[in-house]
Amino acid sequence: MASRQYYHSKWFNRLLKATFGLYLIKRFRVKFYNEGIKSLKPPYLVIGNHIGTWDPFLMSLGIQEPVYFVISDAHFRNFWLAQVLKLVGGIPKSKKIADSGTIRAILSIIKNNGVIGIYPEGARNWDLKNIPVLYPTAKLIKSLKVPVVTTVMEGAGLSRPRWARSSRSGIINMNYSILLTPEQINAMNPDEIYQKITEGIHMNEYEWQDKNMVPFKGKNLAEYLDMFLVVCPRCKALCSLHSHKNTLSCTKCGYAVEYNEYGYLETDQEPYFNTPQTWSEWQNSWLYELFQQDEYTSGVNALFADVRTKLFTGKRRGRLRQYNWLGKVELFFDRIVFTPEKGRDYIFPINQITGVNVQNNNKFEFYYENNLYRFKFTTQHKSIYKYDLAFRLITKIRSLAAKN
Repeated sequence: MASRQYYHSKWFNRLLKATFGLYLIKRFRVKFYNEGIKSLKPPYLVIGNHIGTWDPFLMSLGIQEPVYFVISDAHFRNFWLAQVLKLVGGIPKSKKIADSGTIRAILSIIKNNGVIGIYPEGARNWDLKNIPVLYPTAKLIKSLKVPVVTTVMEGAGLSRPRWARSSRSGIINMNYSILLTPEQINAMNPDEIYQKITEGIHMNEYEWQDKNMVPFKGKNLAEYLDMFLVVCPRCKALCSLHSHKNTLSCTKCGYAVEYNEYGYLETDQEPYFNTPQTWSEWQNSWLYELFQQDEYTSGVNALFADVRTKLFTGKRRGRLRQYNWLGKVELFFDRIVFTPEKGRDYIFPINQITGVNVQNNNKFEFYYENNLYRFKFTTQHKSIYKYDLAFRLITKIRSLAAKN
Protein backbone atom coordinates (compact mmCIF):
# COMPACT_ATOMS: atom_id res chain seq x y z
CA MET A 1 0.00 0.00 0.00
CA ALA A 2 2.80 2.43 0.86
CA SER A 3 4.57 1.89 -2.48
CA ARG A 4 1.36 2.83 -4.34
CA GLN A 5 0.64 5.87 -2.18
CA TYR A 6 4.06 7.53 -2.22
CA TYR A 7 5.70 8.32 -5.54
CA HIS A 8 7.54 11.17 -7.18
CA SER A 9 6.97 12.84 -10.50
CA LYS A 10 10.30 12.99 -12.36
CA TRP A 11 9.19 15.79 -14.67
CA PHE A 12 7.80 17.86 -11.78
CA ASN A 13 11.00 17.45 -9.76
CA ARG A 14 13.08 18.55 -12.74
CA LEU A 15 10.77 21.51 -13.30
CA LEU A 16 11.04 22.57 -9.65
CA LYS A 17 14.83 22.41 -9.69
CA ALA A 18 15.02 24.38 -12.93
CA THR A 19 12.64 27.11 -11.75
CA PHE A 20 12.12 27.46 -8.01
CA GLY A 21 15.45 25.80 -7.26
CA LEU A 22 17.30 28.25 -9.49
CA TYR A 23 15.47 31.13 -7.80
CA LEU A 24 16.56 29.93 -4.33
CA ILE A 25 20.17 29.57 -5.47
CA LYS A 26 20.29 33.10 -6.85
CA ARG A 27 18.19 34.70 -4.09
CA PHE A 28 20.25 33.30 -1.22
CA ARG A 29 23.60 32.84 -2.99
CA VAL A 30 23.59 29.12 -2.27
CA LYS A 31 26.81 27.13 -2.66
CA PHE A 32 26.89 23.33 -2.72
CA TYR A 33 29.73 21.16 -1.41
CA ASN A 34 28.61 17.66 -2.36
CA GLU A 35 31.64 16.00 -3.97
CA GLY A 36 31.74 13.38 -1.22
CA ILE A 37 28.32 11.91 -2.08
CA LYS A 38 28.25 12.07 -5.89
CA SER A 39 29.21 8.40 -6.27
CA LEU A 40 26.69 7.23 -3.66
CA LYS A 41 23.82 5.19 -5.05
CA PRO A 42 20.34 4.75 -3.50
CA PRO A 43 18.91 3.61 -1.23
CA TYR A 44 20.11 5.94 1.50
CA LEU A 45 18.88 8.36 4.16
CA VAL A 46 19.72 12.08 4.18
CA ILE A 47 19.44 14.15 7.35
CA GLY A 48 20.25 17.75 8.24
CA ASN A 49 19.91 20.66 10.63
CA HIS A 50 16.52 22.32 10.33
CA ILE A 51 16.25 26.11 9.99
CA GLY A 52 13.63 27.27 7.55
CA THR A 53 10.65 26.46 5.36
CA TRP A 54 12.78 25.95 2.25
CA ASP A 55 15.24 23.49 3.80
CA PRO A 56 13.93 20.42 1.91
CA PHE A 57 14.12 22.25 -1.42
CA LEU A 58 17.66 23.42 -0.71
CA MET A 59 18.76 19.97 0.47
CA SER A 60 17.36 18.26 -2.63
CA LEU A 61 19.21 20.62 -5.00
CA GLY A 62 22.54 19.02 -4.10
CA ILE A 63 21.27 15.45 -4.56
CA GLN A 64 20.81 13.95 -8.02
CA GLU A 65 17.96 11.58 -7.11
CA PRO A 66 14.50 12.73 -6.01
CA VAL A 67 14.18 12.81 -2.21
CA TYR A 68 11.08 11.59 -0.39
CA PHE A 69 10.82 13.99 2.56
CA VAL A 70 9.01 13.29 5.80
CA ILE A 71 6.88 16.45 6.21
CA SER A 72 4.56 17.74 8.90
CA ASP A 73 1.00 16.63 8.15
CA ALA A 74 -0.18 20.21 8.79
CA HIS A 75 1.06 21.12 5.29
CA PHE A 76 -1.25 18.50 3.78
CA ARG A 77 -4.38 20.20 5.13
CA ASN A 78 -4.20 22.75 2.31
CA PHE A 79 -5.58 20.99 -0.77
CA TRP A 80 -3.35 22.62 -3.41
CA LEU A 81 -0.18 22.43 -1.34
CA ALA A 82 -0.96 18.78 -0.63
CA GLN A 83 -1.07 18.07 -4.39
CA VAL A 84 2.37 19.64 -4.85
CA LEU A 85 3.80 17.70 -1.90
CA LYS A 86 2.41 14.45 -3.28
CA LEU A 87 4.08 15.12 -6.63
CA VAL A 88 7.47 15.43 -4.90
CA GLY A 89 6.88 12.32 -2.79
CA GLY A 90 6.10 14.05 0.52
CA ILE A 91 5.35 11.71 3.42
CA PRO A 92 3.00 13.22 6.05
CA LYS A 93 4.03 12.85 9.68
CA SER A 94 2.36 14.22 12.83
CA LYS A 95 4.86 16.26 14.85
CA LYS A 96 6.09 14.55 18.03
CA ILE A 97 3.56 11.72 17.62
CA ALA A 98 4.38 8.10 16.71
CA ASP A 99 3.05 7.31 13.24
CA SER A 100 3.24 3.72 11.99
CA GLY A 101 2.04 4.76 8.54
CA THR A 102 5.10 6.95 8.10
CA ILE A 103 7.42 4.09 9.04
CA ARG A 104 5.72 1.74 6.56
CA ALA A 105 6.13 4.33 3.81
CA ILE A 106 9.84 4.79 4.59
CA LEU A 107 10.47 1.02 4.56
CA SER A 108 8.67 0.67 1.24
CA ILE A 109 10.62 3.50 -0.41
CA ILE A 110 13.97 2.20 0.84
CA LYS A 111 13.05 -1.28 -0.42
CA ASN A 112 12.47 0.28 -3.86
CA ASN A 113 15.88 2.03 -3.83
CA GLY A 114 14.62 5.49 -2.97
CA VAL A 115 16.17 8.33 -0.97
CA ILE A 116 14.49 9.45 2.27
CA GLY A 117 14.91 12.94 3.74
CA ILE A 118 14.44 13.44 7.49
CA TYR A 119 15.12 16.29 9.90
CA PRO A 120 16.04 14.49 13.16
CA GLU A 121 15.28 17.51 15.35
CA GLY A 122 11.62 17.23 14.32
CA ALA A 123 11.12 21.02 14.21
CA ARG A 124 12.82 24.21 13.09
CA ASN A 125 14.88 26.01 15.69
CA TRP A 126 14.33 29.60 16.83
CA ASP A 127 17.72 30.56 18.26
CA LEU A 128 19.99 29.39 15.40
CA LYS A 129 21.37 26.35 17.18
CA ASN A 130 20.31 22.72 17.28
CA ILE A 131 17.44 21.47 19.37
CA PRO A 132 17.68 17.90 20.75
CA VAL A 133 17.48 15.12 18.19
CA LEU A 134 14.45 12.84 18.45
CA TYR A 135 15.66 9.45 19.63
CA PRO A 136 13.43 7.35 17.30
CA THR A 137 15.59 8.55 14.39
CA ALA A 138 18.48 6.50 15.78
CA LYS A 139 16.26 3.43 16.01
CA LEU A 140 15.06 3.97 12.44
CA ILE A 141 18.63 4.19 11.14
CA LYS A 142 19.55 1.03 13.02
CA SER A 143 16.66 -0.85 11.41
CA LEU A 144 17.17 0.49 7.87
CA LYS A 145 20.90 -0.24 7.71
CA VAL A 146 21.43 2.02 4.68
CA PRO A 147 24.02 4.82 4.29
CA VAL A 148 23.26 8.07 6.10
CA VAL A 149 24.17 11.41 4.49
CA THR A 150 24.29 14.66 6.44
CA THR A 151 23.51 18.09 5.01
CA VAL A 152 24.73 20.87 7.28
CA MET A 153 23.55 24.34 6.29
CA GLU A 154 25.58 27.44 7.14
CA GLY A 155 24.03 30.91 6.91
CA ALA A 156 20.44 29.69 6.46
CA GLY A 157 19.38 30.88 9.90
CA LEU A 158 20.66 34.40 9.41
CA SER A 159 19.21 34.49 5.89
CA ARG A 160 15.75 33.88 7.33
CA PRO A 161 15.46 33.56 11.13
CA ARG A 162 12.40 31.57 12.11
CA TRP A 163 10.83 34.55 13.88
CA ALA A 164 11.25 36.82 10.84
CA ARG A 165 8.77 37.37 8.02
CA SER A 166 11.29 38.69 5.52
CA SER A 167 14.45 37.21 4.06
CA ARG A 168 17.92 38.74 3.97
CA SER A 169 20.63 38.51 1.29
CA GLY A 170 23.80 36.87 2.52
CA ILE A 171 25.07 33.37 1.75
CA ILE A 172 24.06 29.76 2.38
CA ASN A 173 26.56 26.90 2.28
CA MET A 174 25.21 23.37 1.82
CA ASN A 175 27.73 20.80 3.09
CA TYR A 176 27.08 17.13 2.23
CA SER A 177 28.99 14.15 3.63
CA ILE A 178 28.50 10.47 4.40
CA LEU A 179 27.93 10.17 8.14
CA LEU A 180 27.36 6.42 8.49
CA THR A 181 27.88 3.38 6.31
CA PRO A 182 25.85 0.16 6.68
CA GLU A 183 28.93 -1.52 8.19
CA GLN A 184 29.27 1.18 10.83
CA ILE A 185 25.55 1.02 11.63
CA ASN A 186 25.72 -2.76 12.13
CA ALA A 187 28.53 -2.29 14.67
CA MET A 188 26.74 0.43 16.66
CA ASN A 189 23.84 0.44 19.12
CA PRO A 190 21.03 3.07 18.98
CA ASP A 191 22.67 5.20 21.68
CA GLU A 192 25.90 5.41 19.69
CA ILE A 193 23.96 6.20 16.51
CA TYR A 194 22.05 8.92 18.36
CA GLN A 195 25.31 10.54 19.45
CA LYS A 196 26.67 10.32 15.92
CA ILE A 197 23.52 12.02 14.53
CA THR A 198 23.76 14.80 17.10
CA GLU A 199 27.40 15.46 16.20
CA GLY A 200 26.76 15.09 12.47
CA ILE A 201 24.14 17.83 12.21
CA HIS A 202 25.65 20.14 14.84
CA MET A 203 25.37 23.76 13.80
CA ASN A 204 25.40 26.95 15.83
CA GLU A 205 24.88 29.84 13.42
CA TYR A 206 26.44 32.42 15.74
CA GLU A 207 29.57 30.35 16.29
CA TRP A 208 29.87 30.23 12.50
CA GLN A 209 29.09 33.95 12.16
CA ASP A 210 31.66 34.92 14.80
CA LYS A 211 34.32 33.47 12.50
CA ASN A 212 32.96 34.60 9.13
CA MET A 213 31.10 37.89 9.77
CA VAL A 214 28.98 37.70 6.64
CA PRO A 215 26.54 40.62 6.18
CA PHE A 216 22.89 39.61 5.70
CA LYS A 217 21.26 42.68 4.21
CA GLY A 218 17.57 43.45 4.14
CA LYS A 219 14.79 45.68 5.42
CA ASN A 220 13.06 45.62 8.81
CA LEU A 221 15.67 43.27 10.24
CA ALA A 222 14.20 43.17 13.77
CA GLU A 223 10.55 42.94 12.70
CA TYR A 224 8.74 40.19 14.64
CA LEU A 225 11.68 39.43 16.93
CA ASP A 226 9.09 39.87 19.69
CA MET A 227 7.56 36.59 18.50
CA PHE A 228 10.67 34.94 19.98
CA LEU A 229 11.91 37.19 22.80
CA VAL A 230 9.23 37.85 25.44
CA VAL A 231 11.11 38.98 28.60
CA CYS A 232 12.75 42.40 28.99
CA PRO A 233 16.23 41.96 30.51
CA ARG A 234 16.09 45.34 32.26
CA CYS A 235 12.65 45.44 33.93
CA LYS A 236 11.80 41.70 33.63
CA ALA A 237 8.33 42.50 32.25
CA LEU A 238 6.64 39.69 30.32
CA CYS A 239 5.36 40.24 26.77
CA SER A 240 6.27 43.95 26.86
CA LEU A 241 8.67 43.86 23.91
CA HIS A 242 7.70 45.29 20.53
CA SER A 243 9.60 45.19 17.26
CA HIS A 244 9.56 47.80 14.52
CA LYS A 245 11.87 47.96 11.50
CA ASN A 246 15.36 47.32 12.94
CA THR A 247 14.48 48.02 16.59
CA LEU A 248 13.24 45.87 19.48
CA SER A 249 12.10 47.89 22.49
CA CYS A 250 10.29 47.45 25.80
CA THR A 251 7.00 49.32 26.13
CA LYS A 252 7.35 49.31 29.93
CA CYS A 253 10.84 50.68 30.60
CA GLY A 254 12.00 51.93 27.20
CA TYR A 255 14.97 49.60 26.84
CA ALA A 256 15.83 49.25 23.12
CA VAL A 257 18.29 47.46 20.85
CA GLU A 258 19.06 47.59 17.14
CA TYR A 259 19.42 44.39 15.09
CA ASN A 260 22.25 44.90 12.58
CA GLU A 261 22.98 43.23 9.24
CA TYR A 262 25.35 40.73 10.88
CA GLY A 263 22.62 39.43 13.19
CA TYR A 264 23.96 41.13 16.33
CA LEU A 265 22.23 43.48 18.77
CA GLU A 266 23.52 47.01 19.39
CA THR A 267 22.43 49.61 21.94
CA ASP A 268 23.62 52.90 23.41
CA GLN A 269 22.05 51.84 26.72
CA GLU A 270 23.31 49.18 29.09
CA PRO A 271 24.18 46.15 26.91
CA TYR A 272 22.70 42.90 28.17
CA PHE A 273 23.03 40.53 25.21
CA ASN A 274 24.70 40.87 21.83
CA THR A 275 22.58 38.23 20.03
CA PRO A 276 18.99 36.97 20.19
CA GLN A 277 20.51 33.58 21.00
CA THR A 278 22.18 34.69 24.24
CA TRP A 279 19.07 36.72 25.15
CA SER A 280 17.00 33.57 24.65
CA GLU A 281 19.32 31.49 26.85
CA TRP A 282 18.91 34.01 29.67
CA GLN A 283 15.15 34.20 29.04
CA ASN A 284 14.80 30.43 29.34
CA SER A 285 16.70 30.35 32.64
CA TRP A 286 14.81 33.30 34.10
CA LEU A 287 11.40 31.86 33.20
CA TYR A 288 12.43 28.47 34.57
CA GLU A 289 13.10 30.05 37.96
CA LEU A 290 9.96 32.20 37.79
CA PHE A 291 7.61 29.32 37.00
CA GLN A 292 8.84 27.35 40.00
CA GLN A 293 7.26 29.91 42.34
CA ASP A 294 4.21 28.75 44.31
CA GLU A 295 1.73 31.07 42.59
CA TYR A 296 2.49 29.27 39.32
CA THR A 297 3.04 25.65 40.44
CA SER A 298 -0.19 25.82 42.49
CA GLY A 299 -2.14 26.57 39.33
CA VAL A 300 -3.41 29.93 40.64
CA ASN A 301 -1.63 32.24 38.19
CA ALA A 302 -1.48 31.68 34.44
CA LEU A 303 1.99 31.50 32.98
CA PHE A 304 0.81 33.19 29.78
CA ALA A 305 -2.57 34.32 28.45
CA ASP A 306 -3.94 35.97 25.31
CA VAL A 307 -7.36 37.21 24.19
CA ARG A 308 -9.08 37.19 20.78
CA THR A 309 -7.81 33.71 20.01
CA LYS A 310 -9.28 31.32 17.46
CA LEU A 311 -9.74 27.65 18.34
CA PHE A 312 -9.66 24.89 15.73
CA THR A 313 -10.04 21.15 16.17
CA GLY A 314 -9.88 18.02 14.05
CA LYS A 315 -7.92 14.82 13.45
CA ARG A 316 -4.38 14.20 12.23
CA ARG A 317 -5.40 14.33 8.58
CA GLY A 318 -7.90 16.58 6.84
CA ARG A 319 -9.25 20.06 7.37
CA LEU A 320 -9.75 21.52 10.84
CA ARG A 321 -13.04 22.93 12.13
CA GLN A 322 -13.08 26.45 13.58
CA TYR A 323 -15.15 27.17 16.68
CA ASN A 324 -17.77 29.90 16.30
CA TRP A 325 -16.45 32.22 19.00
CA LEU A 326 -13.13 33.89 19.69
CA GLY A 327 -11.87 33.44 23.21
CA LYS A 328 -9.14 33.78 25.81
CA VAL A 329 -6.43 31.14 26.08
CA GLU A 330 -4.57 30.66 29.37
CA LEU A 331 -1.68 28.32 30.10
CA PHE A 332 -1.49 27.24 33.73
CA PHE A 333 1.04 24.89 35.30
CA ASP A 334 -1.47 22.01 35.25
CA ARG A 335 -3.89 22.91 32.45
CA ILE A 336 -4.73 24.92 29.36
CA VAL A 337 -8.04 26.81 29.48
CA PHE A 338 -9.93 28.28 26.55
CA THR A 339 -12.74 30.66 27.55
CA PRO A 340 -14.92 31.54 24.53
CA GLU A 341 -16.90 34.75 24.30
CA LYS A 342 -20.01 32.58 24.56
CA GLY A 343 -20.47 29.08 25.91
CA ARG A 344 -18.56 26.87 28.31
CA ASP A 345 -14.84 26.76 29.03
CA TYR A 346 -12.63 24.12 27.48
CA ILE A 347 -10.09 22.64 29.90
CA PHE A 348 -7.13 20.50 28.82
CA PRO A 349 -5.09 18.86 31.65
CA ILE A 350 -1.36 19.15 30.94
CA ASN A 351 -0.67 15.52 31.84
CA GLN A 352 -3.09 14.36 29.13
CA ILE A 353 -1.67 16.54 26.34
CA THR A 354 0.75 15.17 23.72
CA GLY A 355 2.35 16.36 20.48
CA VAL A 356 2.81 20.01 21.48
CA ASN A 357 4.22 22.04 18.59
CA VAL A 358 4.19 25.39 16.80
CA GLN A 359 3.05 25.57 13.17
CA ASN A 360 4.05 28.46 10.89
CA ASN A 361 4.98 30.58 13.95
CA ASN A 362 1.37 31.62 14.63
CA LYS A 363 -0.40 28.37 15.53
CA PHE A 364 -0.04 26.43 18.79
CA GLU A 365 -1.09 22.79 18.47
CA PHE A 366 -1.46 19.75 20.70
CA TYR A 367 -3.35 16.49 20.92
CA TYR A 368 -5.91 15.73 23.63
CA GLU A 369 -8.02 12.56 23.71
CA ASN A 370 -6.95 11.71 20.14
CA ASN A 371 -8.13 15.07 18.80
CA LEU A 372 -5.93 17.85 17.45
CA TYR A 373 -6.48 21.33 18.92
CA ARG A 374 -5.02 24.50 17.44
CA PHE A 375 -4.91 28.05 18.83
CA LYS A 376 -4.33 30.93 16.43
CA PHE A 377 -4.10 34.62 17.30
CA THR A 378 -6.02 37.23 15.33
CA THR A 379 -3.46 39.99 15.94
CA GLN A 380 0.16 40.35 14.87
CA HIS A 381 3.17 40.63 17.18
CA LYS A 382 1.75 37.95 19.50
CA SER A 383 4.16 35.20 20.46
CA ILE A 384 2.98 31.63 19.97
CA TYR A 385 6.50 30.45 20.75
CA LYS A 386 6.11 31.42 24.41
CA TYR A 387 3.49 28.69 24.91
CA ASP A 388 5.78 26.03 23.47
CA LEU A 389 8.64 27.31 25.64
CA ALA A 390 6.48 27.39 28.79
CA PHE A 391 5.24 23.87 28.11
CA ARG A 392 8.84 22.62 27.88
CA LEU A 393 9.72 24.40 31.12
CA ILE A 394 6.71 22.89 32.90
CA THR A 395 7.81 19.43 31.74
CA LYS A 396 11.34 20.04 32.99
CA ILE A 397 10.18 21.35 36.38
CA ARG A 398 7.79 18.43 36.84
CA SER A 399 10.42 15.90 35.82
CA LEU A 400 12.98 17.22 38.31
CA ALA A 401 10.32 17.39 41.06
CA ALA A 402 9.40 13.74 40.43
CA LYS A 403 13.05 12.66 40.79
CA ASN A 404 13.30 14.47 44.11
